[in-house]
Amino acid sequence: MRKPRRLVVPLAVTALVAAGGVGMGLALVANAQTTITSCPSTTSAPISCTITDAVDTTVSEPSTIEAVVTLNGSSSTTTTTSDLYIELQYSVQCFDSSGNIYPSSQPTDDEYAITSSLTEDLTLGLTNPYSCEVLSLEGTLETYNGTSYVNATTGSFTMDLEWTPQATATSTTTTSSSVDVAYISGYGGKCIDDRGNSSSNGAEVIIWGCNHGDSAQGWTWTDYELRHNGMCANDPGYGGSGSKLILYSCTGSSNEKWSHVAYGEFKLYYSAKGSLCLDDPGYSKTNGTRLMVYKCNNGSNQHWSRS
Repeated sequence: MRKPRRLVVPLAVTALVAAGGVGMGLALVANAQTTITSCPSTTSAPISCTITDAVDTTVSEPSTIEAVVTLNGSSSTTTTTSDLYIELQYSVQCFDSSGNIYPSSQPTDDEYAITSSLTEDLTLGLTNPYSCEVLSLEGTLETYNGTSYVNATTGSFTMDLEWTPQATATSTTTTSSSVDVAYISGYGGKCIDDRGNSSSNGAEVIIWGCNHGDSAQGWTWTDYELRHNGMCANDPGYGGSGSKLILYSCTGSSNEKWSHVAYGEFKLYYSAKGSLCLDDPGYSKTNGTRLMVYKCNNGSNQHWSRS
């Protein structure tokens, strides 16, 4: 991670005279990365924006997690000179394949001079983690007055959190033929099963006694999709917590994209309805119980292992 601590570099910024201040934006820009989430800043001091794990910031097998900051340009006949900086604060926890936690953080006092854009990698606790979760990321717009940093009083920004997968990550494989079929077991030793070994849209996803000779229990996890018989495990209509899982034609939509964190949860990627996990309702051990998505709570009925 680049950490030019307390950089003091003059920079020219174009101001919007009509707005009575600096018109700008803070955006984390894709650089062959994938956007996790974003948020708008406040418009009064402190001009800041905070992303938390409440919107599900878990990613599987990242090589980097980045803050890519871009000031959105403004045009005017008048130019004002100012020293602009972004202070980034964050907290991250990563996991190895055994579930061990490796925390890292930048709590305060890390300013980065910015003219038009910059890219900052968040420090991860280990190389090539199994998964990582960004607990918080905060960006604050500041100025330097020659002796200290102070909160900027004008401007606004948008902040996106980005990540890049590992080059050898199994989850980035795009063809099922190159990924081993797995049997996914959960609470009470029950396995994820396709009722009737169907390949039809709307087929029910259930639990059943694990039988590694049963093709209805063979799944691949590729391109962040849980696939069976060429179909994807899907939260129908983005139904959210309590929605019954089905199989559906794979479309690449976020209601069929799953991360598998080290402690076992399969988390849906889309965050409009909060953090959602693959769930065995009521801690059931009954064959035929339909699986659903439910608010993530780290319960043992949301823990799944691939074998």
